[in-house]
Amino acid sequence: MTDNHLAHRNVPITIIGGGIHGVAIAIRLLRDLPTAAKHLAIVDRHPQPLTQWRCKTERQGMTFLRSPVVHHITPDALGIVEYAERHNRTSELAPPYSQPSTQLFWDFCKGTLAELEARKVYYQFDVAELRWDKGAGRFPFRLISTNNQGFRSRCVILAIGADDCAYVPPEFVQWQCRYPDRILHASQFEVGCEDEQNGTGKIVIVGGGLTAGTFAKSLSERGHNVTLIARKQLKTEQFDFPPVWLGPKALAEFASETDFRRRYEIIQQNRGEGSITPDIMEALIDAPNIDLYPEVCVRNIRKEQAQHLQVETTRGLITGVSRVILATGYQFDLRRYGFLRELITQYPVPLVCGFPRLDTDLQLHPIENLFGSGTIAQLQIGPASGNIAGANLAYERLREKLVTYL
Repeated sequence: MTDNHLAHRNVPITIIGGGIHGVAIAIRLLRDLPTAAKHLAIVDRHPQPLTQWRCKTERQGMTFLRSPVVHHITPDALGIVEYAERHNRTSELAPPYSQPSTQLFWDFCKGTLAELEARKVYYQFDVAELRWDKGAGRFPFRLISTNNQGFRSRCVILAIGADDCAYVPPEFVQWQCRYPDRILHASQFEVGCEDEQNGTGKIVIVGGGLTAGTFAKSLSERGHNVTLIARKQLKTEQFDFPPVWLGPKALAEFASETDFRRRYEIIQQNRGEGSITPDIMEALIDAPNIDLYPEVCVRNIRKEQAQHLQVETTRGLITGVSRVILATGYQFDLRRYGFLRELITQYPVPLVCGFPRLDTDLQLHPIENLFGSGTIAQLQIGPASGNIAGANLAYERLREKLVTYL
């Protein structure tokens, strides 16, 4: 539904973000309390839920998820396994931890998204501004769309992720300004469109994480010569954080740390600067048209003849480059979200390296009844916060509070 259906309404619970976290929290709430449908709205700039997730996996050419099959958008741990068995698709569960193919995951999700559609809780509403009128009654939040439509809410959950916080290393900023159509962040590049985008030359990928590895594998399979450059030695890990961070012991120890800057450091240590799964690493090593440049830095990028680029590295010169893809990740900063700018200026939320210091209920004090889930909740949930599994950890914190708003 569009934002017109929300205009001038009072909605008890609003979730901003229709991605994995927003949908997972909504589904869990609706299954726990079916009557919540009358009191809930998920708002997102896209016409359908999970649009951003689908675009991201298709853009990278990702064929399998990194998360094990038990982590998905519904509370039934074996939901995808049972779905795969019913449809004779168990071959789409990859060893060693039954990671689902992206297509299997999406097909399973479509059935769940039908629940949201039937209950009419999802709205295409691009939030331009979030206001909080303290003391304005039971519905102090006002959400205003880019179409200047508005409605009020009693409680707001930010499930916004880090997709708007693409990180470009400082040394690449000048080169990207000179060659904006040739040097792209991974969030701007789509596998499959490179042939129309000066795709006759070599493609250089900068980064040492799974996104870099997945791009390299996908592009090499399409016949491109690829060079992957990483500042450090490439690391092989099955998961992007140690699974112990889903268990009570590690979470309890994390919660006992009272210094939030130290919590941030713990998260950085456990998520590191990226790693590549064993299957992708094997494909990179075996591919005849992929050159791996670990422990190498880019010194300069300049134009050469035939509309190609030269990339000067600490290992030598790479010529005939048609594209440079910066798979350099994201750097979350709450201040980069325009719709929050006025709110957090008026009511400053304490930040640690761009992350808000939420309380144990995931509330962004001093703003009452404003909560966070996903990447935004890292300083409370820990290294798993931005992953699919983090949605369940967040809901466990939020559930008791949410019930009081219904």
